[in-house]
Amino acid sequence: MRTDELIARLSDDLPPIRSGMVMRLLVGAVGLGLAGSVLVMLLVLHPRHDLAEAMTSFGMWTKLAYTFALAGFGFWLVERAGRPGTDMVRPALLLALPLLAIAPLSVLQMRAPGADPHLLVMGHTARVCAVLVTMTALPTLAATFWALRRLAPTRLGLAGAGAGLFAGAAGAFVYCFHCPEAAAPFIAVWYSLGIALTTAIGGLLGPRLLRW
Repeated sequence: MRTDELIARLSDDLPPIRSGMVMRLLVGAVGLGLAGSVLVMLLVLHPRHDLAEAMTSFGMWTKLAYTFALAGFGFWLVERAGRPGTDMVRPALLLALPLLAIAPLSVLQMRAPGADPHLLVMGHTARVCAVLVTMTALPTLAATFWALRRLAPTRLGLAGAGAGLFAGAAGAFVYCFHCPEAAAPFIAVWYSLGIALTTAIGGLLGPRLLRW
């Protein structure tokens, strides 16, 4: 029997995949992962004591918008990575938009009269920010990997990096409710570093954990 005949015969009895199955699987897994990240923030880190007041500040909404945008494009990247042969270029390119938005805002804040550039970049929590973002992201990263293992990624390193990027950005979004920092330069450097660390972890684990 020729190979193409064998493939045709094996595929004859395959049931069709229900419409929207991939999205439902991802959304369900991500929901559980985000719940885990929220628990890490609530039980381990704790919300900031002035959260109600902070929710009215420009800085809080800046970091929420920045991390939410990265998480949104990261989720799109993960969804594409779970489908063999799909184009992942567009969501990858769109990841630059949040960076291009926060960069000029950071420059404006650092050049403002009386600004302290060192304090704007380092804040008071630079030593721990990236590590805590990554820690908060770990439940979402685990859940996203679980979902990808039930899909069909073919570019395993890229799929893992996409999962790490999404989880890092989602974890950073949750971490915002603990973090007291509000300056755009701090967010651009340390939040981005935490997301980059989670992306690197995902990229390293992808070929090992997502192998069929």
